Amino acid sequence: MSESNRKRLDPDLREACCDRCNQTFTPADTADMVHFQRRDGELCGGTGVFFRKYVIRNDPNRW
Repeated sequence: MSESNRKRLDPDLREACCDRCNQTFTPADTADMVHFQRRDGELCGGTGVFFRKYVIRNDPNRW
């Protein structure tokens, strides 16, 4: 995948973590970050927080 495709697909694939139940979910809209339902079917109502971008750095001193 080229860098231009990755930048274009990034907003569609964003996931968030619920601050109440700590489950990962995909929010319906970036303005409305409410986690409505847990995986087991119970209602949650927590607020989602987007993950930060994961960056792999080639650090020769990390081992």
